[in-house]
Amino acid sequence: MRYKKVLPMLLAGLLLFAAGHAQAGDKVVDGPVTHVVLVWLKEPGNAAMRSKFVAASRQLNDLPGIINRHVGIVMPSERAIVDDTFDVGVTVTLKDKKALQAYMQHPRHKKIVNEQLKPLVNRIVAYDFIGE
Repeated sequence: MRYKKVLPMLLAGLLLFAAGHAQAGDKVVDGPVTHVVLVWLKEPGNAAMRSKFVAASRQLNDLPGIINRHVGIVMPSERAIVDDTFDVGVTVTLKDKKALQAYMQHPRHKKIVNEQLKPLVNRIVAYDFIGE
């Protein structure tokens, strides 16, 4: 069970390391960006809150620049390497870094996040990486 506490920190370090190397040297890597968000609700395991979060999050599915967007609830796992302590996960694949910035600043994104999602949330962790 110790892995469930250490794994998010290791994953964050790995992604930061990879991001640093993606821009190292003369060539800057630009390509599709995947934005991963893991959410721990104020009431962990509360099915109604999970459903409310998922429904509100789906209102963002058609924002500009999105290639794919998925939202769903945690899948419990017996595997030690799997962190299943969160409640909801979101993945958004966007055209590039500029599209990610536009997505994050979009008025509908800001409104839904601030008015509908944040009130349900205790903790959020996000990871961004560039596909090659």
